[in-house]
Amino acid sequence: MATGHMIFSVLDALCARLDATISPAVKSYCSGSLRAPSAGLHPLMRRSLLLFATVLIALAVAPGHARPFFSRGTPQVHNDTSPTDAERKDLFARTIANQHINDDALQLFERIEHRVVHDHDISSGAGEDRTARLIPTGAGSARITLAEHGRPADPAAIQAQLALTERQLEAAVDPSNTQTQRDREKIERRNRERKELVGYVHEAFIFTWMGREVRDGRTLVKFRLDSNPNFKPPTYKAEFLRHATATAWVDEKSAELVRLEAVLTTDVSVMAGIVGKVYRNGHALLEQSEVEPGIWLPTLTQYDFTYRKFLFTSEVHERMEATHYRRVGPPAQALTAIRNEISATNHGQP
Repeated sequence: MATGHMIFSVLDALCARLDATISPAVKSYCSGSLRAPSAGLHPLMRRSLLLFATVLIALAVAPGHARPFFSRGTPQVHNDTSPTDAERKDLFARTIANQHINDDALQLFERIEHRVVHDHDISSGAGEDRTARLIPTGAGSARITLAEHGRPADPAAIQAQLALTERQLEAAVDPSNTQTQRDREKIERRNRERKELVGYVHEAFIFTWMGREVRDGRTLVKFRLDSNPNFKPPTYKAEFLRHATATAWVDEKSAELVRLEAVLTTDVSVMAGIVGKVYRNGHALLEQSEVEPGIWLPTLTQYDFTYRKFLFTSEVHERMEATHYRRVGPPAQALTAIRNEISATNHGQP
């Protein structure tokens, strides 16, 4: 949602929980899963859930350690004069353009993600607690596990994962690798779908001015996004824009999204509710920070949903923090950097 490719992986934890109860007969009913075949998830359920996650984050667009912007200090609230219609349109247009730039830039940065997933509530007994280093490959991201449940990974295991990442990047730069071509085409299609949804946001919602807040010296413009009853969804995917409302904070000077809070206002059914349903009142949170001049990327995403898979109701609570963004460039440059890192490690250099 977190944006770009991250958006489409927002509900992986939820989707994984659906796998266990989907029978082979139902799985064979549909084709075209967005996930690798080994995942075994019902494709229609996955498409719907990932699309819903995309919609929640799409609502937002009306080298160093990046920290959550909203976690520090108490805001100074200002209810001064709202911008004119022309100023709002200009701000929305610049924010959308900047978000597209940020989404594209995400595939040029490696980062460290700390992901915690709970089945029922935010408690000490996390079902998953993993810290991983993500390196973009141009056809997704390679993941190097650094710690699980607070326990650091074995150095030998990290080296093995680095070697695997090197092979993934080698495949990414090989123009004759058909699997890489398919993966890249799939990601490009998903990016196009997201950009299409972003383009509908301004029509699908009514933006209500809620004032300004000053945080860490930055003036943020706050808007509430409510469903526009006059919006006629031109596509099936755009229909999902009807299911959520949101509050967005935008840096007024830079026209960059800083924070988004979204709420699911109606249930989302899959195959008329037969396969499953995500219930209303689910919440999603996204925060972005400036990781280098002019580039804002996600530093915090959080999701809390109640869902049903066939007859069984469950919950998922996921929180993911992203830090230590570092530009590594396109796959060819990232490959060189990884090879240098492996060589330095083999020679005992820090």
